[in-house]
Amino acid sequence: MRIALGQLDMVWENADASIDRAETLIKQAAEAAAECIIFPEMSFTGVTLNTAKVAEDPKDSRTVQRMKELAKSYNLAIGFGWAASPEGEEKLVTNRFTLLDKEGTVVGEYKKMHPFTYGGESDCYAKGNEIVTVPFLGRKIALFICYDLRFPEIFQIAAREADVLLVIANWPQIRREHWQTLLRARAIETQSYVVGVNCVGMHDGCAYSGDSMAVDSIGNILGMLSGREGILVCDLDDRAWSLRHKFSTRADRREDLYRTYFALDN
Repeated sequence: MRIALGQLDMVWENADASIDRAETLIKQAAEAAAECIIFPEMSFTGVTLNTAKVAEDPKDSRTVQRMKELAKSYNLAIGFGWAASPEGEEKLVTNRFTLLDKEGTVVGEYKKMHPFTYGGESDCYAKGNEIVTVPFLGRKIALFICYDLRFPEIFQIAAREADVLLVIANWPQIRREHWQTLLRARAIETQSYVVGVNCVGMHDGCAYSGDSMAVDSIGNILGMLSGREGILVCDLDDRAWSLRHKFSTRADRREDLYRTYFALDN
């Protein structure tokens, strides 16, 4: 899998202007013969608490439609984040990660399970309740968003089926060491490829250094992009599965025992 990490300096709360910037990165990814490009969390607006301004109708999203058009135009799969207005029994907006194939068809969509309470997100965004793993480009991948990275249990569950774990984020520069360390930790723990795509620039008074990276299944950083907008193209092979068979840490996990401790807390 040849994947492009689209580290975007988005225009805050302005999806149309940001998508114009993103198209330049999409074009670069296509020219680099990437099979897909992945953009940061809430890729074209930033993670704003002003949900009334940025949330879109999940059945008629302008952002999703634009991305479908670009995927078909550039013959490139695209993963991106956006905010969807409440639907069904939802009372709050959902923070979503949508994955399109090169035909513009939605092949996976994930709702952020862990809104960042410290930053006020849980007051504005609903909690997703489903771990999403999907077939993609001949692999099985899982989708996660930002703060999810601090909760290793869901990565272990996803890695039962997936060997590529994608994390999109708006992760502030002040905690960049956490971002880099946690991406590598999730890769080592699950024996999976982990790809983290962050934004860059100054947004709503907060600095973002990017540090988008791909990590292999033993924790080696395959590439990292810091401090500027651009793409990072990385090739992911299928060696994670062979590593799991040769050095199976999963075989030594004692999940029944772990569940007893979780039960004691309830």
